[in-house]
Amino acid sequence: MLPLTTLSLYVSLLSPAAAGVLASPNLPIKLPISPAQGHRSSPSLISRNGNGNGFIRASVHAAHGAPRKLRQRQEDEGLKNQNLGTTYTIDIDIGTPPQTVTLILDTGSPDLWVNPQCETSGQEKYCNSFRQFDYTKSKTIQDTGAADILKYGKGNVTIEYVTDDVIIGSAKIKSQILGIGFESIDIPLGILGLSPSVSPDGQSPYPYLLDSMASQGIISSRAFSLDLRSIDNPSGAIIFGGVDLGKFSGSLAKVPMLDPSQTPSGVDRYWIVLSGVGMTYPDGEEVESEEIGVPVFLDSGGTLSRLPETIFQAIGDSFPGSQYDSESGFYVVDCAVAEQAGSVDFLFGSSTSANKKIRVPYGDFIWELQTGVCVVGVLPTDDEPVFGDSFLRAAYVVFDQDNRNLHLAQAANCGEQIVEIGSGQDAVPSSTGKCKDGSAGSTKTAGGGGLDVTATRAPTRTAGGSGPAVTNSDFGPGPAGTRVSTGGIGLPTGTGGGGGSEGGNGNDDDDSAASGLDVGVTAAAVLAGLNMLIVWLL
Repeated sequence: MLPLTTLSLYVSLLSPAAAGVLASPNLPIKLPISPAQGHRSSPSLISRNGNGNGFIRASVHAAHGAPRKLRQRQEDEGLKNQNLGTTYTIDIDIGTPPQTVTLILDTGSPDLWVNPQCETSGQEKYCNSFRQFDYTKSKTIQDTGAADILKYGKGNVTIEYVTDDVIIGSAKIKSQILGIGFESIDIPLGILGLSPSVSPDGQSPYPYLLDSMASQGIISSRAFSLDLRSIDNPSGAIIFGGVDLGKFSGSLAKVPMLDPSQTPSGVDRYWIVLSGVGMTYPDGEEVESEEIGVPVFLDSGGTLSRLPETIFQAIGDSFPGSQYDSESGFYVVDCAVAEQAGSVDFLFGSSTSANKKIRVPYGDFIWELQTGVCVVGVLPTDDEPVFGDSFLRAAYVVFDQDNRNLHLAQAANCGEQIVEIGSGQDAVPSSTGKCKDGSAGSTKTAGGGGLDVTATRAPTRTAGGSGPAVTNSDFGPGPAGTRVSTGGIGLPTGTGGGGGSEGGNGNDDDDSAASGLDVGVTAAAVLAGLNMLIVWLL
């Protein structure tokens, strides 16, 4: 236990204001990261009824260095497939006047934060290619007086919470709480989190972005649809409050989210039940497992999928010519396999509920880890199974937080037809996609059980020599982990700055909100060191 004299010493190093932050019982903790680049046009929010509810539309722009030409799209907020498919990002505007920042879109964490520390990001050059948010130039920023440390599957960040206006497309979310990063490790971009609260008690310590969009009447309910697109197409889309019928085939299958008590970690995420696994081979032969019941959650902030050891082995060993590399932990395949017509198939539901099969083409499931070195995009875990981008590229998913359902369909692209998500029990419309089903022609084996995903097996083929070099820099941040504090954060302290008005004098004097943030930098840094010391001493 930390001696009281030591604790007093840490507090005494701070100014009175900073010490108040440290001593506050309402300190929270969450996940995030940030940067920015380029400006977009400002499309309009389409209103579907008289009270302003609707969905957000914005144009899509190519990410810096994108190797292929982007098709221009409308009626959605653009996502950029950054860094050879390892992360998906979104551009938003923060502050007054607006500053554009580029953030990782993350369904595995709930917090919005900006300004990672590039020197310790593991990808310094990439991180520095994006602009940071200059909080001293915003006239509407307010310091909350609260700080926290957010930990992810990979990396962490120390942040100070502020409020400021956030613009997505043409929708302005007023006085949104977000984090300003002051210390971070292994995270090259800020994060826009869209998950439920990961606090142990399930309570949100403050209104997250999705909460604010619904409470301010921008969308009718806390729901959005996600279309990440394949690696070959460097852009996808997120639609807050809407569903695009031109981006999937077949029907949207409603799959209930699991209660945290039914999950391996007990943390509330977008958990659903995986009921089966299959393979469709290039010659059209299709095999499936017997029905299983494995909890998995959907995490757009994770590069790869991570599945139980026996499923990992069954999938990896089924790829043509795959070789298991014990050094890296991957199944390595010839990159030419990505051009073949096979798929990894995942089933959701059962004979008594909505049954949906998502086919992930080889080309989307295989990851080119280094030039000319390709691996199967799944790793083993028996702790928290997760579907990352290697799955989500092939799925069209509607995330309905209010009704605790996910709606799944096979991703496709045959134009645009957006319908609004309403409110209430049937907020997400029972829709069928406009696109044709492209799965015809398979020759499925009779019955399930053709693919054994329950037995531990030795790899059929192993790789000789040194395997692919893998570092933390190759992966997205993954899901939110722990937070130092669990209480709610207080209302803005009104320490100057914009005073909540777009037309105010803002930061014209030295006693601005930015000055309060400078104190908070010290508080946040000491808080980080103090908590690390506490953990060590305990």
